Amino acid sequence: MIQVNVKRREDHVISFTMSGHADFAEHGSDLVCAGASSIAFGMVNAISEIKETEPIVEQSEGYLHYVVPIEWENDTTVQTLLTGMEHQLRSLAYSYPDHIKIYSN
Repeated sequence: MIQVNVKRREDHVISFTMSGHADFAEHGSDLVCAGASSIAFGMVNAISEIKETEPIVEQSEGYLHYVVPIEWENDTTVQTLLTGMEHQLRSLAYSYPDHIKIYSN
C-alpha cells in the first residue's frame, strides 16, 4: 500500500512523504502507483519550474520526500500546487482505498 503523509504548519503544507507500493498490479503495470507517482513528481516539477530551481527531494525505490523551503511556505502558488496534489491523491485513494492512504497532520 502507498502511504502519503502531508505535514502542515498552521494551514500551510510544509512537506510530504510518499512511501510503499500500491500492489494493484504487477510491477510496470500498476496504474495506481503510476498515478500517484505522476501526481507527486508533477507537483515537485511544477514548483521547480515556477521557482526556477532544482527540487530538493529524497527518493529511492518506493519512497519520495519533499520539504517546502521555508521561504516558500507562504507562497500562494506553491500552496495551491501542494493542495491540488493532496486533493488529486485523495481522489485516487477514494477510488482505490485498499492501495493508497493519505494522512495529514
